[in-house]
Amino acid sequence: MSLESGVLGYLFNLDNWAKDILVNNLNYPSVKEVNDIVYCDENPEVMKADLLWAPDNKKYDKYPVILNIHGGGWIIGDKKNSRGMCLQFADSGVFVVNMNYGMPKKANPFFDSHDPEICHSNDYLWPYPVKCAFAGLQWIKDNAEKYNLDIDQVYVSGDSAGSNIAAVTQTASNNPDYAKEMGVGTAPIKVAGSLLFCGFYDTNVFWGLPMNKIPVARSMMQDLFNKKDPTTEPLYKTVNPIPYFPKDNGNTLIISGRFDPMTHGQSDMVEARLKEIGANVDRYIATGPLSLHDFQILSFTPGSHNAMMYVAKWLDKVLH
Repeated sequence: MSLESGVLGYLFNLDNWAKDILVNNLNYPSVKEVNDIVYCDENPEVMKADLLWAPDNKKYDKYPVILNIHGGGWIIGDKKNSRGMCLQFADSGVFVVNMNYGMPKKANPFFDSHDPEICHSNDYLWPYPVKCAFAGLQWIKDNAEKYNLDIDQVYVSGDSAGSNIAAVTQTASNNPDYAKEMGVGTAPIKVAGSLLFCGFYDTNVFWGLPMNKIPVARSMMQDLFNKKDPTTEPLYKTVNPIPYFPKDNGNTLIISGRFDPMTHGQSDMVEARLKEIGANVDRYIATGPLSLHDFQILSFTPGSHNAMMYVAKWLDKVLH
């Protein structure tokens, strides 16, 4: 583990700690939560999820589903950091599966409640997060009758690196050749769409420069593949879903902040490619002074509120 990775891990975890204080005391009385269900027996300590839904919300005959994937640069994080956003999804009448997944060896030994040690091992290199997401889709399929879920309306969402994993999952479920190239098997469900918050997608460039020239970006990819030069790994190119987008990729909503230095230009590339191939895509760009990276998680701010209102209206439009 490099010095870069250690510093990056501390910064990410401090960010998660701050967000936890600010947003995890949210209360939505309409929403029921069941925490830490095992969504796959293959790795029960890692493959856990929180379920959130509003039992009295009868907007749909069956619950549309959102499989949510937390961020953290592919190398840290925990599902609890997305709780505020997931509560809002559930309050709108959607069933939410907020999942944990396996990540590389831990960058630092602290903040375990925000970055559980059990979720880290160099057995969990790329594309293990996608395998976890496919297992989450299988759980949704297997439990559709129990929870009255609509498996024709399963969406994936994520923030930051979680947005990347969500986009990869969506694309791999609709492009079997892409899934085969990654070696993750066949998706048990054809994902109907995605909500991509402040994501990073093209791992070759960062602010127009080669990824390996930027310390923060470089260390994330080095950890994700456990290689000093991850570009030599054949699977490296599969972290970027953009070249693999099929026209029939469902609905995509891209949400980004105008002043996000972490993902500058990344959402633009996704939007441009989806429009180029004629896929269904919508875009929301927050423009307020706090429209920074992962601005939507800070639910007490006007920028987050406006973005999540847009998300709710978009869901009303695409769900039935």
